[in-house]
Amino acid sequence: MKTGLFFLIVCFSLTLNAQTIDTDTLKNITVQKDPRIDILVKRNKDINEEVYLKTIRNMQGYRIQVINTNDRNKALDIKTKLLNEFPGEKTYLIYHSPYFKIQIGNFLKREDADKLMFRVKKLYPTGVFIVPSRVELKPTRDGELIL
Repeated sequence: MKTGLFFLIVCFSLTLNAQTIDTDTLKNITVQKDPRIDILVKRNKDINEEVYLKTIRNMQGYRIQVINTNDRNKALDIKTKLLNEFPGEKTYLIYHSPYFKIQIGNFLKREDADKLMFRVKKLYPTGVFIVPSRVELKPTRDGELIL
């Protein structure tokens, strides 16, 4: 019984002593890394930023539909005229069988689409109206989205 108790006390004291940490060994740790790791991390960050900036984001917005016809040549002719008249706006030729639709612009607010619609109506007085659509937005380097 005495030997068992002695053995138990010795084991218990050894486990308590094993839990102490010598702090002097933790102070002298030096990490050596390859300087190429920093270059690779920077290159990876730049590539990810480029890919993010090149992706086109879509949001719900408005476009102006100018014509809805089944004559492809007429639709292409109107698209060409719109490109010449409004070079800052993007035009779209959309085919929904059997019709070709010509739409212009990417607007988040209907009020902005109204302004261009009045200018387009001067060229094409009939059949011009605003339609809800998914519009393209491109992010800038600052993280802002632009049309």
